This record gives sequence, structure tokens and C-alpha cells, in this order.
Amino acid sequence: MKYLGVARIENGRLVMPDGFEGAGDETTYEAVEIGDEIILSRTPLDRKRLEQIDRLARESIQNHRKSLEGLAK
Repeated sequence: MKYLGVARIENGRLVMPDGFEGAGDETTYEAVEIGDEIILSRTPLDRKRLEQIDRLARESIQNHRKSLEGLAK
């Protein structure tokens, strides 16, 4: 996984971060919302892939919460 930066909305459009290297203006992405997070994927998503993304994202969020709680102690 690579951190690309913060995407933002300007004038009703999603603006990708400077670190994002898309394949040009013709590329489309699928947006998946998991909790309060939005994940973009360039490849078409089928049901199995969506379930895998959901599971991995939830695991990542839980692992991150555990590490923050450990640091707070």
C-alpha cells in the first residue's frame, strides 16, 4: 500500500492529491465507502472483490485502533 496524500472536493469535483499518478483523464475509478472511509479502485469490482476490500479495510481499521490505544496508555 502506498500513501498518496489527501483527496479533496473543489467545486463539486473530487481532486486527487499531487502524489496520485492516474492513467490520464480517460481513467475511471469505482468508489467504495466503508464506514467513513472512501476507497477508489481502478479495476471493475465484483461482489467477491468488494467483500475482500471490506474485510481488509475493517481489519486495518481495527489494527490501527489497537495501536493507538496502546500508545495512549
